Formats: sequence, C-alpha cells, structure tokens
Amino acid sequence: MSKSQTRSFRQRIRHSRAFIFALIAITIVWVVSSMSERKAYRESYNLIFDGIDTAKYAVTSIDSTIALELTSNGFYAFRRGIRQNHDVHISVASKIGSNKNAIQLTLKTDDYSELIRSQLDMRGVSDFKIVDDILTITLAKRECKAFVPRIDDVDFQFEGMVGLCGEPQVSPDTVYLYGSSESLAKIDAIYAAQQTLPHIRLSGKYRVKLRPDWQKYPDLRISTQSIDIFVPVEVFTEKAVTVPVEYTVNDNIKRLQLFPSSVTVNCLVPRKDYAAIQAEDFRVFATIDNDSSNYIQPVVTRFPANVRIKSITPSQIQYIIIK
Repeated sequence: MSKSQTRSFRQRIRHSRAFIFALIAITIVWVVSSMSERKAYRESYNLIFDGIDTAKYAVTSIDSTIALELTSNGFYAFRRGIRQNHDVHISVASKIGSNKNAIQLTLKTDDYSELIRSQLDMRGVSDFKIVDDILTITLAKRECKAFVPRIDDVDFQFEGMVGLCGEPQVSPDTVYLYGSSESLAKIDAIYAAQQTLPHIRLSGKYRVKLRPDWQKYPDLRISTQSIDIFVPVEVFTEKAVTVPVEYTVNDNIKRLQLFPSSVTVNCLVPRKDYAAIQAEDFRVFATIDNDSSNYIQPVVTRFPANVRIKSITPSQIQYIIIK
C-alpha cells in the first residue's frame, strides 16, 4: 500500500470514529431527555389479601394483580421496576368478620388508595392513580366438623420421683376441620402425632403437632395444626400401708383362714399429701375358689386417685379351708 493510500485509510477511520462518537452522544442526549420527561407509567403489582381464614373459606376466584398509573420521569420508573417489592397487601379480615355468610366481597379501590400508596416507593411520583375501580374475591364457606384432639400416642417420661398428678389438659380442647361433607365423613378422629415428651420435671405446657391425616384430602383445612398439652406433675415419695384382705368364697366354702390376713401396699404418693393418705383409703380384695392350690393373689381395688401402686407384699396369700 502506498503512502497516499495509507493516509486516506487513516482519515476514513478517524471520520468513522468521529461519526460513532457523535451518534453515541446524540443517543445519550436523547435518552436523558426522554427519561427526564414526566409521563404516566402503567405498573402492575401482585395483590395479596391478608385476613382470609383459608381453613373456613375456600377461595374460588380472586383478583391477583392490581394495575397502577404513576406519573414520574423515566429514571424513577426504572428504579421502581428494579428495586421495589412487587407485592401489595390489603387486609380484608374486618370485611369477612362483619359478614360471615358473604360469598363475594367487592372492594372499592378508593378505600385502599392510601394503604397502597404507603407500600410503594413514591419518590419522584407527582400523580398516583389506581386503574381498577373495584377488586373482587369469591369465597366458598366450607362445612365444619368438630373433634376433641386425642393424645393416646403421646408418651410422657418423668425424671426421678416426679409423676403425673391428674389428667393432662389439652388446649384448644376442640379442633375443627373444614371441607366437603364427603371428605369430612372419612375423618373419624384427630390425634396428636406419636412422640415422646422427655425429661419432665415440672408442671408445664408442651406444644405438639397433630397427625396430618386430613392432608390426604386436598379440600380439607384444619383450624390448628398443633395443640398445647399442660402436664400437671407432683413430686412423689414412697409409702407403705397395711391393709386387711377382704374376700369372697363360693357356696362350698363356709370358713377359712388367711396367712397373712393383711398385706402391705407399696405405693407412690404426692409428697404434700403424704400424711393425709391412710390405710383406710385402700381396699384389697381376693376371690377364693375351692381348688388345690391354696394360694390366692390379692388385688388393690380401691385407692386414692393421686396414688400410684407399686406392689403388694406378699404377692400371694395362703389360705386354709375350715370345715
């Protein structure tokens, strides 16, 4: 390539670069001018209705989005699109609470204008408008069935001389299932999940989950998925009382002699009730048949509700029939 051709080629490159730089500059000026211009931007947000008790109501249709028209420049609109949370929350608990039989809720958006505005980034916004006039929610009320939660599968493990005193108390004492009558008919009981509550030393409340049997049926909802069990406990101590053995005999036996005629009942009693519990609070009974063994096994048939029987000494009693 000659020197003149080289100079010509370099000039063309310089001219091309100058053109590109000029084009970029013009584009930047145009973009800045356009983005600085204030105009209305249509924006859409996810609509979340708070306060719907989905256990009692099935949502059959709902407005899931809300359209807004915000007047601002393009820079603010771009920033909102990048940074802003696109969820808008509206509480309808009071609407449902005041009209429990309502199937359809119609909400005027004007009533929620300030609530919606407070959830948005309104910097640079000169005008705000909700495009939709109303929002609608259609609910179907579920049928209800009540259950007393059962704790058969909950095992209580106590430490040391601590033991259960009275019946565990369940709260809430009633659990509700909501859904179709067909699905509700398939649930007979609500149980606490099988589990062990270990190391119980003091009276207290324990949170346990319910066994999710209802989840087999997609239309069912439950009022709570867990319950509280209050476990009343006492510190126990050992006590031994001597109790005479009562007995019955068949028609062939007139008189007999027991050896011994009394037994020792070994039990655990609440420490605070130790002095109050006496032998008269217990009854030991035996049935005697005319057989060849001449031994009977005594059974404690009456004792205070707050007492736990450990053993009977002796565990067998010899008897002699007197003819």
